[in-house]
Amino acid sequence: MTRVFPRLCTGAALAAASVVLLTGCGAVPDLNPGVAVRVDDDSVSTRDLEDLATDYCSALSSGDQAGGAVPNHFVYGLSASSLGLRSSASQLMAEHDVTLDASYDKTVEQAKTEQLADLDDAQRDAVIEVGAASIYVTAAETAVGRKVLGGTPSDEAALAAGESAFVAWIDEHDVRIDPKYGVSIETGKAVLADTSISYSVSDVAKAGQAEQPDNTLAAALPESQRCG
Repeated sequence: MTRVFPRLCTGAALAAASVVLLTGCGAVPDLNPGVAVRVDDDSVSTRDLEDLATDYCSALSSGDQAGGAVPNHFVYGLSASSLGLRSSASQLMAEHDVTLDASYDKTVEQAKTEQLADLDDAQRDAVIEVGAASIYVTAAETAVGRKVLGGTPSDEAALAAGESAFVAWIDEHDVRIDPKYGVSIETGKAVLADTSISYSVSDVAKAGQAEQPDNTLAAALPESQRCG
């Protein structure tokens, strides 16, 4: 079976999915209490983010999605970055008065009938919301790029133009995330950031903070600190 969405949220997947989440507005977001992610006037509450992450973790531990244990902060970080990316891409499309490229719906519908068929509604929606965020952004960029270029550009040219437009949009708007979810920007890329004031000592504790966690060590973390 062809996999449409990632099996497991790893450090590399988080970096790729959240490459433009934070902006130059400051490393420490200025957020109202109870707000996890804010993109201009669009915000996501901490409770909604945690509900999404819980459903996503449940999905990752079920059936065809199961891929081993992973620390909770990966699940929360990936969920937060996905919501930020989706909101940013949606607002970019609104500014250019375009709708999402049809490739997104086609991919999602295929996934629903194949690899996501064994999940319940909440799990399926969470996997789509989080796991398909990068696909959503690509489809948005392609649609915007076509509008920017005009005429009938190739998909590659449209995507390149849309990517440039998206990066410029991010730079010009207020896109922020609560630092407790451990995502920051370094050298133009999103990375996991250790915002804790404590130090990990044991191998198991370090597994919870590693950029590329070991599934076996992650499985030894307390249940409250891991997914799977």
